[in-house]
Amino acid sequence: MNLGQGRRNQMNKMIGYYLSTGDEEVSNMFSPYVWKENGLDTLMDLKLAKKNYGDDLDLLLIQYYVEGKFSSYLPEEPKVGNYLKKNKDIAVAIAVTRDVFHDRNEFERREFIVNSTLNAIELVRKRLIKKKLDIDFDSLIRDVKELAYIYLKREEPYSKV
Repeated sequence: MNLGQGRRNQMNKMIGYYLSTGDEEVSNMFSPYVWKENGLDTLMDLKLAKKNYGDDLDLLLIQYYVEGKFSSYLPEEPKVGNYLKKNKDIAVAIAVTRDVFHDRNEFERREFIVNSTLNAIELVRKRLIKKKLDIDFDSLIRDVKELAYIYLKREEPYSKV
């Protein structure tokens, strides 16, 4: 069973998220940290939607594969996909296991979302650096860190979801 949620750069923001879980309970636990009222992606919609980070990358898709009852794929470490020049996109697959997320408190879970997002950006930068593309990774990282500060300061509403 695969419950996936995702959306493709609907508001012209560079970072997008995809979620694949092994069951609905795990999906309901994880998704508020990314989407819904207090999610990082929701905050990005509000703050980064119109920002321009260059002409050669339209979407950096962060794919979370969350461990659940019926998980089929969990990469051992973050895996960067191929850059697709035609679509100007790239994806990073990230495993979300019990020890790094499920068994953590709410603040540590938000830290995981922030750290995995920043790590994905750095991995993509390293992958694409030799291609000499027009992508302002420094500005993107700076903006995500500013949003992360806001995101991490928020009260912990997730258990009420």
